[in-house]
Amino acid sequence: MNDDIGRLATREYDVTLPDGSKGKLAFALCDLAQENALARHARKRDAVGFGLVGFEGFAEGPRHPVLWVQTNTGLEMTLADNDQQPGAQLQRLVGRYFILFFEDIKAVAPELAALPLSVKEG
Repeated sequence: MNDDIGRLATREYDVTLPDGSKGKLAFALCDLAQENALARHARKRDAVGFGLVGFEGFAEGPRHPVLWVQTNTGLEMTLADNDQQPGAQLQRLVGRYFILFFEDIKAVAPELAALPLSVKEG
């Protein structure tokens, strides 16, 4: 993840999938006020918050960071062009880690921790 996106908070979590495979989820919360393509996209979606999540070391994970946008109605995730969807095990697990991430960064973004989480694939 690069610093041109205006990161406000980051967290990394070591994860073990039910099949025993291991990897890391790397979350970033980015600044909605930035003037870049990702922030503009998030604002058009009426985002409460947005950022990236990287899937490191997972055979069934996307190769590139995934853009996430949290709105008042749910969490939208957008893959890079031609990237693979996370596998079923990873999809189920990532939602739980979003809840943990939002709780971990509530001092920076309390509005995210307060919203109910439902994930929409985009």
